[in-house]
Amino acid sequence: MTPLHLASALLIVAMWGLNFTVIRFGLDEFTPFTFATWRFVLGALPILFVPKPAISWSTLAGIGGFMFTGQFVFLFFAMEAGLPPGLTSVLVQMQGPLTVVLAALFLREHATRGQWLGLAIAVVGVVLIAGTVDGTASLFAIGLALLSALTWATGNLFFRSARGVSMFAVTVWASVLPPLPLGIAALVIDGPTALLSPLLVPTWGGWFVLFYTVVPAMWLGYLIWGTLLRTYPAAKIGPVSLLVPCAALTFAALLVDEPVEGMRLLGIIVVLGGVATGVYASTRRTR
Repeated sequence: MTPLHLASALLIVAMWGLNFTVIRFGLDEFTPFTFATWRFVLGALPILFVPKPAISWSTLAGIGGFMFTGQFVFLFFAMEAGLPPGLTSVLVQMQGPLTVVLAALFLREHATRGQWLGLAIAVVGVVLIAGTVDGTASLFAIGLALLSALTWATGNLFFRSARGVSMFAVTVWASVLPPLPLGIAALVIDGPTALLSPLLVPTWGGWFVLFYTVVPAMWLGYLIWGTLLRTYPAAKIGPVSLLVPCAALTFAALLVDEPVEGMRLLGIIVVLGGVATGVYASTRRTR
């Protein structure tokens, strides 16, 4: 990997790691449905000059419905329910092992023993983390984070059929569909004032959060990620995503004083170890 591409990969790790803490701040400004609605309204703006990728609308709907709408709504509600950003970033990495399970169930793909072992190890880590939280609300938040991982994993199955096209184009065009159901939900549940709050009562903090989650985290992040995937084998680039929770935990500890110690730290290490085991097994399978 060239120095420029290595620096780009590390930039993605930092941007996506910080994104979890930024989302935590955003939930102080907006309700989850309002936040998600505006994130994808703004995220879809490049369709004005980016051509639609050569994939079906059903594939875009699957990506937009599961990988975008489902993943982020569950993630936002998990964090609103009290799950700290660093821990959230670890739990949503379960999407990797869950993708293997879903592919085995619905696409009849054969999962290796190493991939199943990685899933089992990650599940043990989740159980250890669950034992460190207090109250049913926190356990509920963990469940929401795992649903975020599950919908992300489901979206991965749709995303796989979008090979050979620009990941940036897929991202912005898949962002066209989520705002409608999200906006209706925000209108019904939160009310028109909350839905229009970025326009009616704009704040510097609120618009910074929207800017960050769209421009660096979505547009720039997926543009760089797509470039790396087209330049190097997926087996070489995929493990980079394992550094994102490490960056997220670091930013969360620095910016919101998220505690990471004792049994929770052990659970985090076990989850990431399980995900790494699955990634390694998948890498060996593709050789």
